[in-house]
Amino acid sequence: MKPRQEIKKIEPSVTNDFKMGVVVFIFFITCFHLYEVLKYPDVTIVPNEMLLVSVLIALVYLWIQEVRDRRKLEIFNSELLITQEDLKRAHFATITALIVSIEARNPYLSGHSRRVTQYALAIADKMNLAVDVKKKIEYACYLHDIGKIGIEESVVRKEESELDVGERVIMRKHPLLALEVLEPLTFMQDEKLMIRHHHERYDGNGYPDGLRGKDIPLGSRIIAVGDAFDIMNSNRQNRRPLPKDKIISEFSGMKGKKFDPEIVDIFLEIMKSSPGIFRG
Repeated sequence: MKPRQEIKKIEPSVTNDFKMGVVVFIFFITCFHLYEVLKYPDVTIVPNEMLLVSVLIALVYLWIQEVRDRRKLEIFNSELLITQEDLKRAHFATITALIVSIEARNPYLSGHSRRVTQYALAIADKMNLAVDVKKKIEYACYLHDIGKIGIEESVVRKEESELDVGERVIMRKHPLLALEVLEPLTFMQDEKLMIRHHHERYDGNGYPDGLRGKDIPLGSRIIAVGDAFDIMNSNRQNRRPLPKDKIISEFSGMKGKKFDPEIVDIFLEIMKSSPGIFRG
């Protein structure tokens, strides 16, 4: 990451008091000229041309300073946005280090977040999503399992099918625990929403809120597909990666149930055009 640029304090070209003084000056000489015309119609104290030139010079001067101040403000805002993005990257790098520590607790999860991110971004590219939306999906993917840091290792290391009822309840808390971990990062509101709902189901039988269909954030629906694919396509404690045909069959069977049908169709196209992503 590049060193953060120091933002200099923005100073106006001229003070507001000076601008007000120029306005008062224009007002004064205009009133003086009107008084002159009304009181002494046959005497010219200040020629019209001189008055007009004075007023125009004052107005042009104010306009030039205003343009310069606006330019300074644009530069300041640009530098501020760069600094905010640098801070975001720094926070993200720190949180990502926690993800690595979580995945290290279960060797079968090693690289999981990175791979889910790759699959989700491939889907986002196919959907022609905006760059800023894809960036949010990228961050959310990397951080989607951060809540597992608050769950006992004995539970984290188990496959979902091995969890008893109590452990399943505990494991299903991890999207909400993630929000607690990420709470200080106030600039990641959209990402937090994606993380909260990445275990919702399209049919409304997911968690934590039981959202249904398009009520589930788009990023969450994309993450759910990438997450499920990596689980099926990875070595687990008690099995090898599922065969290609089995994975395709699982996704086809869960269209409109667990997953968004449109996103599944897009990912089926990706799987068809990229056979190298299969491990089984």
